[in-house]
Amino acid sequence: MPDVDVPAMRSDPATEVVADWFDQHARALAGYATRRVGANLARDIVADTFRIALQQLDGYEPGRGGERAWLFGIASNLIRRHWRTEERRLRIQARSARADVQPVDPLLRVDERLDASAHYQRVVDAVATLDPDDRDLLILIAWEQFTSREAAAALGIPPGTVRSRLTRIRAQLAQIVRQGETDG
Repeated sequence: MPDVDVPAMRSDPATEVVADWFDQHARALAGYATRRVGANLARDIVADTFRIALQQLDGYEPGRGGERAWLFGIASNLIRRHWRTEERRLRIQARSARADVQPVDPLLRVDERLDASAHYQRVVDAVATLDPDDRDLLILIAWEQFTSREAAAALGIPPGTVRSRLTRIRAQLAQIVRQGETDG
């Protein structure tokens, strides 16, 4: 292992900036990545996000959005590379939610539970069919509580595009879910 001059590393302004960002945003990024790809891969996503942020700090443009949005954009791009794992995970969660339904009385409200389970599965299936860019936007808005402006900065698109995409995504999901209800 090569010798590392730790005091010299600490005096590097870029390292200090990214270290401060790590202190402020690592927990939120870890939660985001964990929900998207699971705890094991989330650690790698967070580490890679800050590694890339340090390497590309010169390319950071505060005028396009804050560092939080920039970091989430990096993480989203990394996560996109792992979408196949995410899609399998969503399907496993749906099966698990159905399996966890354990009524006290097996006949009590069976119809309601079956309807809720089927509806949940239709929604998960509908989200899985979204274009990866649309899925990333939906997850940032719905799970991470990003504003349109933050999501736009994270994904590198104009805020107006965020609003129009969300309208289209909502309509698409509603149509898929309604179609599933009539087909089922």
